[in-house]
Amino acid sequence: MVNKGMIDEFEINYGIKVPNQYKDFLQVNDGFSFDGGRTLYSLNDLKEMNDNLQIQKYQPDYIAIGDDGGGLVFLMRQETNAEVVFLVDLSDYDIGTAYKRICNFNDWFNKGCNIDTEKEEGNSQLSKIGSVYLTEKPVNGIRDLVRIKQIFNLNITASQFLKISRTLPCEVLTNIKYAKAIKLIEKTGQPEIFEFRK
Repeated sequence: MVNKGMIDEFEINYGIKVPNQYKDFLQVNDGFSFDGGRTLYSLNDLKEMNDNLQIQKYQPDYIAIGDDGGGLVFLMRQETNAEVVFLVDLSDYDIGTAYKRICNFNDWFNKGCNIDTEKEEGNSQLSKIGSVYLTEKPVNGIRDLVRIKQIFNLNITASQFLKISRTLPCEVLTNIKYAKAIKLIEKTGQPEIFEFRK
């Protein structure tokens, strides 16, 4: 079993602060797997998973404590009294557009770390899934379309995109979270030519 001394040694060796609530969890469970692929990392897995996920590179103030086995990573702030768990997208780790914010790790664990049935805490709109449509022609024509293709990481050629964009509105992204869609749309500098539809 994991004890306090082992966790203290882990923190000193790796320069990672483990929140008290997760320390307490580790001393009782040392990791946990739920049906459906959700996992909370053991002390042995913490360093390896945080390295593999490059958490210290992209969110140095946070520690990954688990994941859903799909596209979400569970982050907690590296603070002694941290209680909040952020469920963030594996592709960007953006706390500001987290899929969900769980107020208290202990309560969440005791309820089985449910993701979709957990009460939304002000992020219901941000986590809605839908599609992004191009509704107007971009200002600079093909040049802007090439830029949009890059920003949206579209897996089509520029000429295919040009052809599709001749019939507006045209769907350019599907099955995307609202928060992420808005971020990408804003990056184009022309948010007025797009529309998010559920």
